[in-house]
Amino acid sequence: MEEFELLPVDPIRRLEKRLERIEQGVPGYSAVLKDLSEMLKENQRVVDSLVKVNSELIANISSLSTSISNLVKKFDDFLNSIEIAGVEEQPPELQQMMEENKKLEQFNKELLRRLERLERYIKLIAVSPQSLSALQGMIGKKE
Repeated sequence: MEEFELLPVDPIRRLEKRLERIEQGVPGYSAVLKDLSEMLKENQRVVDSLVKVNSELIANISSLSTSISNLVKKFDDFLNSIEIAGVEEQPPELQQMMEENKKLEQFNKELLRRLERLERYIKLIAVSPQSLSALQGMIGKKE
């Protein structure tokens, strides 16, 4: 058994008319839909372009990371070779030259010290004439 209700028909008729207008297309409504559709398509193109650029950027960054890793490895190898060169034994000729250099340096220091003493002695003699006569007296006694 079917049940029936009494409903006012006016709201239903209004909905039917509205649906018909939408189906027929209101003049301004279809233009708005076309614009909206174009905007959605353009938006999708922009998103696709951004995704492509982002993928390329990720690929470039990963290749850059690889290049930096290679550079760091080469730099480490270079530093290791410098450390090894510094640790390696020096040739005997070089060691001998370094020892002679040290001896010459010590000799030069001693010579400089003696020259400074001699300079002070000469200044002392030049300043004091009495010192000169005393010096001559000392030289005369030695002979």
